[in-house]
Amino acid sequence: MKLAFCALLLSVRVACAGLEKYSALVVADKDASAPLPRNAIRVTYLGVNGFQFEADGHALLVDPYFSRVSFWSAALNRPIEPNRARVADGLAHLQPRADAVLVTHAHFDHLLDVPAVMERTHAPLLAGASAVNLARALGVPRDQSRIVQPGSAQTIGPWRIHVLAAQHDRLFGFVPFQGKAGARSKAPAKPSNWVVGEALAFVIGAEGERIYIDSGGVPGYPPDIAIGHVDLAILGAALPDSRQRFAEVVRQLQPRYIFPSHQDDFFLPLNRGFIFNELTNFPQLLRTHQKEHLPGRMVLLDYFQPWTLR
Repeated sequence: MKLAFCALLLSVRVACAGLEKYSALVVADKDASAPLPRNAIRVTYLGVNGFQFEADGHALLVDPYFSRVSFWSAALNRPIEPNRARVADGLAHLQPRADAVLVTHAHFDHLLDVPAVMERTHAPLLAGASAVNLARALGVPRDQSRIVQPGSAQTIGPWRIHVLAAQHDRLFGFVPFQGKAGARSKAPAKPSNWVVGEALAFVIGAEGERIYIDSGGVPGYPPDIAIGHVDLAILGAALPDSRQRFAEVVRQLQPRYIFPSHQDDFFLPLNRGFIFNELTNFPQLLRTHQKEHLPGRMVLLDYFQPWTLR
C-alpha cells in the first residue's frame, strides 16, 4: 500500500489553476476586521481541510495544517516534522486562543501541526483514539487531549459538537496508510507513521447555525439522517470517492451552502496561493450539482479570507 501511495504521488503533479476561473463562487467578508455580528459564525479557511470557526468571541479549530510537507518528502516517505515558521505565519491570521482543536483523522496533513498549534493557542485536542495517541507520543499532555467517540456530544464555550463516524476516501481500492495507533505508539516520523486511525465527522452548532464537516468519504455511506438540515456542509473532495458520494451527501444534509474542501495542492506553501490539485476535478462537482438539481449554494473560500455565515 505504501508503494501504491508513493506511485500515485509520483504520477500526479498540479496542472490546474487557482480560484480565478471561479471568482463568482468565492465568498468573503467585505471588511474582515468588522465585529462579528450576533447569531453568526465566521468561517476562515486554512488550506487542506483546516478551518477556524468564530462565534461570540470564541474560536474553534479543525484540522489545522500549515507546514505543507514537500511533495518529495511525502512521495519518498522521508522523515517529516512541523515547519515552525510556517505554523507561526498561519496562526498570525487567526485568533490567539481557541476553545479546542478537532481532528477528523490522523494523517499527517491533518495532525502533524496540531501539537504546535495547541502549544500556541492553549487549545485541547478532541479526536479519535489514534490521533490522540499519536499526539501524546509527540508530547501533548494527557490532560490536554480527549478521545471522542461517534455518537457523543461535547459542549465547549458556545460550541455544541456532535461526533459522527466517517469514512476515508480510497486510493486504488485502499485507504492510504491504514492502521490504528495504540496508547504505546512511538512518535510518528515518516508520513506512513501517521496512520488514518478512526475517521470522524463533526456537526458544530453555535449562534443558531449548524456546520457539518468531514474530510472525505466513500459512496454508499451518507451521513446519519438524524443529523437533519445544516447551514453549511464542508465536504472533503480530495479523491474520486468523494466525487462519487457528493450528490447523496448533499441530498441528505440539505445545506444552505456547500464548500468542497481538501481540493488544494497541499504540497505547496500557502504563500503560493490556492491551486487546485488535479485529482479533485472541481468542474465535475459543479456539473453534478447543476445536473442533479442539488440543494444549497456552492461556494469556494480562499486562504485566510473570513466569511460570515448567517
